[in-house]
Amino acid sequence: MSSTHRRRATTAAALCLAVALGGCGAIPRSGPVHRHAEPTRTTAEPTYDVAPAGPQDGAAPEQVIRGFLAAGTGVGDDYSVAREYLTPELAATWHPDARTIVHRGEPSLVPRLEENEYRMSLEVAAVVDGTGVIERKPAGAAEVLDFDVVQVDGQWRISDAPDATVLTATDFEEIFEPHQLYFADTDESNFVADPRWFPDRTPVSTSIVRGLLGGPAPYLRGAVSTAFPAGTTLAGSAVPVRNGTATVELSVPDFDPANIETNRRMHDQLALSLRSLTSVNDVELLVDGAPVELGAGWTDAAPVEDVTVPSRQIGLRDGGLVFYQGGQTDVVNGLASLDGHRPSSPAMDTAAEHFAFVDAGTGALVTMDRASEPVERFSGTGLTRPSFDEHGWVWAADSAGTVRAVRPGARDAEPVRVEAPWLAARTVTSLRISRGGTRALVVTQDDGVAQVWLSGVVRGSGGAPQRLNEPYRVAADVDADVALWLSDREFVTAPLGGTGSVRPRVYDVSGRHRELPGLEGLTGLSGGNGASSVYAVAGGTLHMLTGNAWAPQSEDVRDTAFAG
Repeated sequence: MSSTHRRRATTAAALCLAVALGGCGAIPRSGPVHRHAEPTRTTAEPTYDVAPAGPQDGAAPEQVIRGFLAAGTGVGDDYSVAREYLTPELAATWHPDARTIVHRGEPSLVPRLEENEYRMSLEVAAVVDGTGVIERKPAGAAEVLDFDVVQVDGQWRISDAPDATVLTATDFEEIFEPHQLYFADTDESNFVADPRWFPDRTPVSTSIVRGLLGGPAPYLRGAVSTAFPAGTTLAGSAVPVRNGTATVELSVPDFDPANIETNRRMHDQLALSLRSLTSVNDVELLVDGAPVELGAGWTDAAPVEDVTVPSRQIGLRDGGLVFYQGGQTDVVNGLASLDGHRPSSPAMDTAAEHFAFVDAGTGALVTMDRASEPVERFSGTGLTRPSFDEHGWVWAADSAGTVRAVRPGARDAEPVRVEAPWLAARTVTSLRISRGGTRALVVTQDDGVAQVWLSGVVRGSGGAPQRLNEPYRVAADVDADVALWLSDREFVTAPLGGTGSVRPRVYDVSGRHRELPGLEGLTGLSGGNGASSVYAVAGGTLHMLTGNAWAPQSEDVRDTAFAG
């Protein structure tokens, strides 16, 4: 096995791999969706070749059950070794891919009251469902699994077991790989990465396509769209890859071969999702055995880039708003006086036309532009730094979990309360809307321990925010007060206000992370385009990450933030 696939977790509880995150280049595009970046390439061939032991003659029921669970590492040949521990009837109907349970510590197995029945108790770190969506669990999460055993030809075999496999965190990280499925946002202007975890086996291409046809993960439903009509299925049993070409044959209800736009969008989603595999360079799309028409002049040739933000930051100096870029600090010309306000946590839109801050004196969100006086929009205890989205709204949440958004240019517009009932019992410390506007990145504190969440943004007419979906926990039980987007697939987190050395973390949306160099007394963090644009405030000085060190930049500006 190559070293690339021998990644180990830095903390099993968080299920995060301490690996470097590759840079993002460009990928060709077609059709109406125009902004996305090339996924990190992963292997299409299995690299985990463990051969678990089969059942031993005369093994006791407890040994059979534990042997069956240990055989869950043998993903090849449809878990054929694990099926040897089952009765013939159960072996024919058991669905190991329905759930993968990742556990901490040593499971306990005890007999139940009824004869030949056993119960296993596990502390659960994560669960991956049959579509590859991972659900991370906080410390203390537990689950019980029940088993029945009978004798078959004088040997104990399992006659009833859950449709699941059970893995340690180390085995999970060896066997499973994250893959990005791609869906369009609702106005079809951006592609959105939907991370899924699949066993590292042939053919991963089939798992990717089946996941794509099944639609987005629950937290993204209503926030993204798919080109595949409801009821679309894979026509064959697999997606073969030959000479660099993945052949995808579909059955599409009421398929209209003349609908070139839909055909191109289907092809785009497949190409983006499958080209993350090193073995795939091209995708051939068939419907009912016939090649799909993509139209005359259609080409893969036009490169497009990821959604980015300007390199200029907004910050504070002597109680006023200033721009910071390349070591230079400049006053934001044309703004009204901020006398009577105590600005903190400044923010701006990507055009640097609209600005917002939290008034530390009143606790209010204040918006302003060069044509108008500052105006208080709404108040709340512990408001998060304002976050501008590309639809023209500025967001903030209070510590009690109330999320509101308002149009900064419409002075008389009432703020919109965004439904997010899942935040009601949590303390919110950070909320940032993704650069494509489809997801909220949220940090909550529960009893001094942070959870990092991704939630789909559901909008109404004109892009008005309506709801934050039930979330996906991308990192559990971490030390963080703030999380900031670095791209549509990466973000950086850190705790703020401590006295010791702090090592911020860069995460990808699948939950893997790497740590950045430490910095003493970190009080502020900002993130631009990628990890090379991470800034931090410590000891009253603004620092920039340069390789493996923090370089002092300015003592003149504080509380900086990139647009968004």
